Amino acid sequence: MMNEEQKRDMEQYLSTNELMEMLGVSRSTINRLMDRGIPFIKVGSINRFPEKQVLSWLEKGHENN
Repeated sequence: MMNEEQKRDMEQYLSTNELMEMLGVSRSTINRLMDRGIPFIKVGSINRFPEKQVLSWLEKGHENN
């Protein structure tokens, strides 16, 4: 069983819909961001986005490349 500190340190993964809602953008914008290198993993045919890594990537301005 995990303690509270371990739970806090675990990466949260967002679905495409959750990321769309969080950023206020469309699915096609998410697809463009994926082409530009936004961090994601593929679980079968489903994309998951590591929240902390995505926020860091956006803060560094990678979405404009």
